[in-house]
Amino acid sequence: MNSGVEAGIPSDPGPPVHGRAAVVAVAVIAVTILPAFMTGALAVQIGADLGLNLAGLGGLYAVLFGASALTSAPTGRLVQRWGWPAGIRLAAAGSGAAMLAMALLPGALWARWWPVAFLFAAAGVAAATSQAGSNLALAAAVPRRRYGLAFGLKHTAVPVAAILGGLAVPGFGLTVGWRWAYVAAAGFASAVLFSVPGDRGRAPAPRLPGSRAPRSETPMRGLIGLAGAAALGHTGADAIAAFVVPYAVFVGVGEGGAGLLLALGSAAGLAVRFLAGLLIDRRQQSGMAWMAVMLAGGGLGLAVMASGGRGWLVAGTLLAFAAGWGWAGLLAFVVVRANPETAAAASGITNTGKYLGAGGGPLLFGFLAERYSFEVALWVAAASMILGALVVAVLRVTPVGRSMAAVGEGGA
Repeated sequence: MNSGVEAGIPSDPGPPVHGRAAVVAVAVIAVTILPAFMTGALAVQIGADLGLNLAGLGGLYAVLFGASALTSAPTGRLVQRWGWPAGIRLAAAGSGAAMLAMALLPGALWARWWPVAFLFAAAGVAAATSQAGSNLALAAAVPRRRYGLAFGLKHTAVPVAAILGGLAVPGFGLTVGWRWAYVAAAGFASAVLFSVPGDRGRAPAPRLPGSRAPRSETPMRGLIGLAGAAALGHTGADAIAAFVVPYAVFVGVGEGGAGLLLALGSAAGLAVRFLAGLLIDRRQQSGMAWMAVMLAGGGLGLAVMASGGRGWLVAGTLLAFAAGWGWAGLLAFVVVRANPETAAAASGITNTGKYLGAGGGPLLFGFLAERYSFEVALWVAAASMILGALVVAVLRVTPVGRSMAAVGEGGA
């Protein structure tokens, strides 16, 4: 590879492969999160066909993201060693195969827990691998002074996947059938697989002798702190992504309208992730303060949904998605900017917390909604996001947090 991030010195744009690296780095995230959003959006149709209930949906999310949590750190180290092209190819192939199998799996096997759980676990491993590969690709292909925008764009892939999941309801679920949505998603995964450029994709080159570079290794306690905040934040954010369609139907919205509401909320999250990355680049800030603000705002949006019913559903959903999803790109930005030469390995640690929340949140939400009510589940999710905001706020004023902020404000 002809360039990369040389620890603080913006690299030359280099050959066209860099543009392709950035594109596939974003696309693979959308592909590997699609199994979760597709299933959540189509839960009503799948439930009517095969009897999937709220607790079962939460359980599938727990399996997928639990597998991601268990494999995030190991796959991060492997991708660091193998290079990002291999990681992205493996992720796209694994996710595509899992979704195709979901489409072809007979109803009798869907009714049993273990075949579906196995497929969701495989999708979870693919999702963990994609995060490490994507982060390493962007660290190598993008100058550090553009990390905010790059990782903001990367994390717009998640709302894009949620939009696709929401549109799958009127596009497939209510027309040709929910199975065809998984077939189409598997085709998307194949396109990503064959779009990966032929490049060795190793980690960014070591910094040049005499160059000024910020600290590139965050202490483990800082990464663990961010992982904890990510776990709390994703407990609320991923729960609402999984259950906004069933909740909207519960309060009286039609199935097609509920799917469009998911798409609308996801679009709000997409816009905020992009704008947050753009502003961070312009101001050369660390992003930790904005992470705390957005986490708190996401909790507020969930509280509005819990207390407002159908009347405040749209407003609460938009705030929950815009703020509650807007901080995710900033998390990746903070971690990779502080660890440009070990982006895959470092993000593998923080992503462990993210996946714990992404799996545990829907599981807890589904249990509370089934056992008590949607409102109780929403209040618990709101409290989790606000607690995550407090963790980031406290971490920011610690010595580790201040050192990470200094990296962010140093500019490149």
